[in-house]
Amino acid sequence: MSDSQLPSRNDVPPLQEQIGTMVIGAAAGLIAVAFHAVMNLAEETRAELAVLATGHGLLAQVGVVLACGLLAAAAVLLVHRYAPEAEGSGIAAVLEAHRTVGGRRALRILWVKFLAGFCGLSSGMPLGREGPSVQIGAMSALILRHYGPKLVYYRRRAVELGAAAGLAAAFNAPLAGVVFSFELLKQPFHAHNCFETILACAIADWVCRLFHGPVLELPIILDGFRAWHELPIFALVGLWAGAVALLFQGFLLAVAKRLQAFADRPRAMVAFTGGWGCLLGLILLWQPAVLGIGHPLFEASIENTMPLAIAAVVLAARIPLTAVSYATGAPGGLIVPALLFGVLAGQIFSQSYGLLSGGVDADFHAVCLVAGMAASIGALFRTPLTATIMAVEITGTYSCLLEISIAYIAAHSLLGLARQPDLYTALGRIHQRHVGSQPARLDAARPPG
Repeated sequence: MSDSQLPSRNDVPPLQEQIGTMVIGAAAGLIAVAFHAVMNLAEETRAELAVLATGHGLLAQVGVVLACGLLAAAAVLLVHRYAPEAEGSGIAAVLEAHRTVGGRRALRILWVKFLAGFCGLSSGMPLGREGPSVQIGAMSALILRHYGPKLVYYRRRAVELGAAAGLAAAFNAPLAGVVFSFELLKQPFHAHNCFETILACAIADWVCRLFHGPVLELPIILDGFRAWHELPIFALVGLWAGAVALLFQGFLLAVAKRLQAFADRPRAMVAFTGGWGCLLGLILLWQPAVLGIGHPLFEASIENTMPLAIAAVVLAARIPLTAVSYATGAPGGLIVPALLFGVLAGQIFSQSYGLLSGGVDADFHAVCLVAGMAASIGALFRTPLTATIMAVEITGTYSCLLEISIAYIAAHSLLGLARQPDLYTALGRIHQRHVGSQPARLDAARPPG
């Protein structure tokens, strides 16, 4: 029976399908909570390394720099040796997982994602923890389907439901998870799929909130609507955020092309990543807030406590740091970095506009941040629904949906004029040029038999 067909009422009873969907959603939610705990531990580990370096002299500082290099090298070594599919966010691998990944392979990808993700984030790589939750959710669904009762008949449906639930749990954003599965995973859209996806994402979000509480990822408070004559301003926010996204995409693609020279030499890539980790260790001694996920940067932008010059310097630093870290193949996502680029772009625009106009209120600043988020996500991944819904779900700013839409249209148009594809498509084209080495890497990493 075709793997891409949908189960009919004669294939799987509707109740059995719904139970399977709820089980997948619960499993994806639990595994996302566990992954977040591991990533939080990595953030704490890096903070402790920074404290150790500042309080125990030069020898401790050298040790911390070397430790960051070893952690970064370990992250890439684990990926190359055991599960090449776990590199980066893993979203591209999810699209093919229903054809190429079995239960044992999914188990291996899971533990590599956890352990290598911990090593990479501990070293200071400025990557996101939420992107990998998509692959983790998909792998947990495959494991359930392989070793548990066949509650969901088709492997492709299990992968799609698990991936959507993983994103929903990562951001506490169930609707964003739903539209993500249709926009980026290209799931066929009809009532049957839509209801099951909503159910899986709602269950995953509910499980996540049991542990973390009913909190927004980036809470932003708005007191009212913007005046109609201010609406064109947010097109400028979108253009600026789109330009930042275009700069990041160009930098990442250039670095990825350079590092593809190491595609057939994993030892060289591990050595390069070790050196890159040592550089991150030096930055950790000087400015630790620039590294990692970037929670202090998000908070400073939302509270508007970061000076304009500092915001510009941080944005200029995070673009190459994120691009090189992702291009090494270490596990980590691009969604949170893209959100941070949008937030910093929105802050820079808001403060610059305030200098020109004599000041702006807190609401204007907040809308600039949310509009920058949506413009950055949408411009990089070309996912208008996911970008707009995610921006309002993680911030709670449903009242500025029009401003967000205007910013997204402007950013999307800018990348269209530049004739740039979405980021994942562009990265896929680079990997296709070295497709001959990929099967060998996968075969070498698979267990015998």
